[in-house]
Amino acid sequence: MNAHRAVTLLAPIVVAVGLGPLVVSIGLWLVNTASGLLDAESSLSFADYRGALVFVVILTYFIGWPIALVAGILVSLWMIRRPPRALAVNAAAVIATVAFMGVSAVGVFGPVEQFNGRSNMLFTLIAALVAANVCWLLMRRFALKAALGVK
Repeated sequence: MNAHRAVTLLAPIVVAVGLGPLVVSIGLWLVNTASGLLDAESSLSFADYRGALVFVVILTYFIGWPIALVAGILVSLWMIRRPPRALAVNAAAVIATVAFMGVSAVGVFGPVEQFNGRSNMLFTLIAALVAANVCWLLMRRFALKAALGVK
C-alpha cells in the first residue's frame, strides 16, 4: 500500500472524528442561542452563550467521538471496494450510532445518564446523520476522486 492510498483510507476517519462532533455542537449551539434570543423570559446574556458553546463542544466530543470513529472506519472500509456514496455514509452513521447506544444501554459505560441509550437514541441518531451528511458534503469530491484513484 502506497502513502497516497493510506492517506485516502485515513481521511474519512480523521474528518469524521474531527468535524462530526463539531458540526453537531455548532448546530446545537445555534438552536439554543436562537431559542434563548426569541424567549422573552430568558435571562442569559451574550457572554453566557459563548460559555455554552464551549460546554456543548466539549460535551459533543465526549459523547460523539466513538460514534464518529466507528462511522469513519466503516466508510473507510467501504472505500476499499468502491467509491463512497451518501447512502454508505448514512448507513455507517446509523450502524455506529446503534452499536454505540446498544452497548451503552447494556450498561458498559456505567449508569451515566448521557450514555443512556434508551432515552437518547433518536436524538443521537439524528445528530449523527446530520454530522455524517455535512462531512460527506464537505469531502465528497476528495473521497470520490481518491476512491477512483484520480489524483
